[in-house]
Amino acid sequence: MALVTHRDPQAVAAALARWTAGRAGVDHVRVVGAEHPSIGYSSETVLVDLAWSARGHDGEQTHQFVVRLAPPTVGTFRDYDLAPQTTAQMAAAAAGVATASPELVSDPEWLGVPFIVMPRIAGHIIGEVAAFDPWLASLSAGARAHVHEAFVGAVAATHRADVAAARGVPERDNGAELDFWAEYLDWSSGGAPVAALVDGLVWCREHRPDVESEPVLLWGDVRFGNVIFGDDLVPRAVLDWDMTSIGAREHDVAWFTAIESLMGTLLGRHLESRQLRHPNVEEGDVEGLLRKHLARFRAVAALRRDDDVRVSDEQLRQRPSRERLVVGDENAHRLTIHQLAGFRRRRRPAER
Repeated sequence: MALVTHRDPQAVAAALARWTAGRAGVDHVRVVGAEHPSIGYSSETVLVDLAWSARGHDGEQTHQFVVRLAPPTVGTFRDYDLAPQTTAQMAAAAAGVATASPELVSDPEWLGVPFIVMPRIAGHIIGEVAAFDPWLASLSAGARAHVHEAFVGAVAATHRADVAAARGVPERDNGAELDFWAEYLDWSSGGAPVAALVDGLVWCREHRPDVESEPVLLWGDVRFGNVIFGDDLVPRAVLDWDMTSIGAREHDVAWFTAIESLMGTLLGRHLESRQLRHPNVEEGDVEGLLRKHLARFRAVAALRRDDDVRVSDEQLRQRPSRERLVVGDENAHRLTIHQLAGFRRRRRPAER
């Protein structure tokens, strides 16, 4: 759900200008522009352009920033703690993931609440429905495959991050994950959740995997629209870490495939998949694990979206064969899992 209340962007920009003046060691920082992006779902985002003259240099230079902070009223989440998502991005960056180099400002002097400031990064952002995105559609089949593989590579690199470097990021096993979303479901519905969602949660508890997966750093909101791609088709920044945590990698895979399946089913078009194979990928234990449990994790993903899971519940009560794991273009999602398994397998030290 998009945010419906916002702060005055000029007030946010003025506060950032004062903070920047102290950081840059200059007497005056001028606000050139400030606005909210066209849409926002969880944290409030303000785009700010500032200009100042650096000491020893003639003329002003304009600098573009992005400010993220908790919404001024009730938002998508009950609690907004910017520290974990900042820490997660730093840990991911150390593992080779392109991030926006966020800096957490905890001092309430400037805006009354903590905020994150980042340099604004130019590039291509795929729309809410990737299959209809004009930039993606303008690329050749091979280029679209490259975009997909680079995207999968970013997810895999996130999962390879040093968990110890992500101290403060919440860690949840599968049971704790279900408890977390059960509490969220109760809170977001005012204590009256949709019956189908309650039934879906019961099903998830009854079909929780017997074996816990290796805990890894999770991005949380794995979507094409949360990545800025350069003209070279390489991710320049992975964005929106509000739902980051440490847990089973299947959550990230299921979130991405569930969203793409939902959009494809509703709109009648799915991502092209014929060109998505990654070279030098071998079948392996990680891929088998992801396939084995993906159906169960996709049910959790549906609950996280607060979608009506009655269709998923009906499907998942059947024996979860590969054909029943996803709706729509199963080949694209199978290959995504295949690639994630391959990316990880090729970097396991014991196999080098």
